[in-house]
Amino acid sequence: MAEEAGAGRAARDLRLVVAAHAVSTYGSYLNLVALGLFTLELTGSAVQTGLFMAARLTAGFLMGPVSGLLAGRCRRTRLMIGADVLSALTLVLLVAAPAGARPTALYALAVVLGCGQTLWGVALRSELPDLAGPQRRARANARLVSARSVAMLLGFASAGVLVAGLGYEVAFLLDAGTYALSALLLARVPARRPATAGATAPAGPRALAGVDVLRAVAPVVVAMIGVRAADAFGSAAHNVGIPVQASLVRPDSPAAYAAVFLTSWAVGSLAAGRWCARSAARTGGAGSPRAFGVATCLMSVFFVLAFTDPPLWLLVLLALAAGAADGYAEISYTTRLQGVDETLRARLFGFASAAQNAGFGLGMVAFAAALDRAAPLTVVAAAHGAALAVALGFLLAQTLRPADRHDPSSPRPAEVTP
Repeated sequence: MAEEAGAGRAARDLRLVVAAHAVSTYGSYLNLVALGLFTLELTGSAVQTGLFMAARLTAGFLMGPVSGLLAGRCRRTRLMIGADVLSALTLVLLVAAPAGARPTALYALAVVLGCGQTLWGVALRSELPDLAGPQRRARANARLVSARSVAMLLGFASAGVLVAGLGYEVAFLLDAGTYALSALLLARVPARRPATAGATAPAGPRALAGVDVLRAVAPVVVAMIGVRAADAFGSAAHNVGIPVQASLVRPDSPAAYAAVFLTSWAVGSLAAGRWCARSAARTGGAGSPRAFGVATCLMSVFFVLAFTDPPLWLLVLLALAAGAADGYAEISYTTRLQGVDETLRARLFGFASAAQNAGFGLGMVAFAAALDRAAPLTVVAAAHGAALAVALGFLLAQTLRPADRHDPSSPRPAEVTP
C-alpha cells in the first residue's frame, strides 16, 4: 500500500514537472518571436537585434558549467523556481521601464533569459532520473519532448497574433505569467536534496569546464555530446535560413511558408515523442547510440532536402520527418546521459549544455553572415553536411567498437524493465 502511494506521488510530481516544462517552454517560444520583433522596432537596427540574440546565447553558454555545479549541490526544483521567478520579474521590469531605459533593460533581459533557461534545463534533466526512476526515464524524456513540441506550436502560433492584436507590453506580461505559473507548479513538487549535495566538488577552471567529468564517463557519452554540438551548429543554419528561404520561394506570403515549415517540424517532433513514450512503456529503452547516430544523420538529410524548394506537400513530409528524427535523437541522447553515475550527472549536463550553446551560437553568427553571400540551400547543405559527417564518423566508430561491449555504464537488463 505504501509503495502504491509512493508511486502515485511520484507520478503526480512528474506530471507537474512536465506541465511546468510545457508552460515555461511556451513562454520561451513566445518571447523568442516577440522579443526579436520588439528589439528590431526599438533599436531600428538588425545589428542590435543580432547582438541581443548573441548576448542571450553567450549567457547561456557561460552558465552551462555553473548550472552543472549548482544542480549537483542544490535542490533542483528550487533552482528552476528561482530561474522562472527571475525571468518573470525581468520581463515585468522591461514593461515598466521608461522608454529611454528599455535598450539597457533589453540586454539585462537577454542575460537573465539565457542564464535562466540553461539553469532550468540542466536542473530538469539532472533531476528527472530521481523523479521518474531509472526504469522510466526514457518514457519521461519522451513526454518532455511531446510537451515541448506542443508548447512550440502554441508559442509560434500565438506570438504574432498577440503582438499584432494586443501589443508588445501585453505579450511580455503574458510571457511573465507563464514563468510565474511554471514556478507555482514546481512549488508543489518536493524539493529533493541531491545525493551528492554534501560532497565537495572539484575546484579550478578544468573542473568548471567539465574536463574531469569527461574523463570519468564512457567515451561513447563524450562522442554523443560532440555529435549533438555539431548538430546544434548545423541546426543554426536552418533557423536563420528559413526566413530567407521563405522570402525567396514565397515572396507573397513568407510568414505562411515559415509557419508551415516550423509547424510540420514540431508535429514530427511531437509524433516522435508519443511513439518513444509508448515504446519505452513496453521496453523501458530509448534506442542505442547507433540509433541516435542514424536519427541525427536522417535529420540533416531531411533538412537539406527541405531547402530544395519542393512542392508544398513534399515540404510538409520532409519537415515532419526532420522533426521526428530530431525528437528521437534528443530523447535517446538525454536518456543516455542520464544513465551516468549520479555524482557526475549534473556537471555532465552542464558541460553538454555549454557545448550545444557554443555550437548553436557559432552557427548563428557564421551562417547569418554566409546568407548575405550564398543561397539558403548552399548554406544549409554545407552546415548540415558538416553535422552529417560528424554523425557518420560516430556511426563508423560504433561499428568498429560497439558501445555495448565497452561501456560499463550502459543500461543493464534490470534497468530496462517497465
